[in-house]
Parts: sequence; C-alpha cells; structure tokens
Amino acid sequence: MEVYMALNPLQQFFSKVGARDLPGALEFVDDATVFEPQGPESLPIYGRFVGKAGVERLLGTLGEQFETEVFEIRKWAEADDYVFAYGFMQHRVRKTGRTFKSEFAVVAQIEGGVIRHYRIFEDTAAAQAAFA
Repeated sequence: MEVYMALNPLQQFFSKVGARDLPGALEFVDDATVFEPQGPESLPIYGRFVGKAGVERLLGTLGEQFETEVFEIRKWAEADDYVFAYGFMQHRVRKTGRTFKSEFAVVAQIEGGVIRHYRIFEDTAAAQAAFA
C-alpha cells in the first residue's frame, strides 16, 4: 500500500504559481504575510512585500520582468514550523534578453497551513548582470 503525503503549503503555492493560478496561490499565503526576496532593492524583484496584495504585486513584477525557462525544486526539508526548499531557476530578462541562472534556497515559516514569512536567497550578482 502506497502512502501519499500531503503537499506542504510552500509546495502548493509554487504549484499554483507554476500553473498561473494566482487566486489559488494566494490561498496559501497568510493575510499578513511578509515576502522578502533577498537582494539589492535597486532591482524590482527584491524588497519587502506585505500581505496578499504585496505577494500579488511581487508575482506581477516577476511576470513582467521574466520569462521563466526553468524553475525546479531539487530538495525539500521541514522542521517545526519551517519549510526549506533548494532548487535551480533560469529566467530570461524581458528588457535585456539576458539569462539569469541561479541556484536558490527558500525559507518559509508556516502557520495555520499558510505561508506567514518567506525569504528566497539567490545569486544576486547574476541577477544584476542579467538586468544590466
């Protein structure tokens, strides 16, 4: 007999984003969430995005700036109320046509089945080069 594990809220969020289901993705985000992509605030993809409206703005910005070519999670881990993801992404920057490739790590705090706090760490020098 196979056992199927439920997807954690971060997996569900990424799945909905990948399917371009923004309302579905926002179901896995706390009303008072804080998303903090780590990087220079001179690039529009970094900063502090608060609440569902902030996450919607961030996802809109990512869609405007990038054509995603690869986004894959290679490892998952969970501890207490945190979910960790490690993966690889490749985006084409629409404005420059340059490719932004990076491994990344996500740390998400989960509370009540939704994402309460989210940070992503990636190669910000590669991002700056792709935007230049």
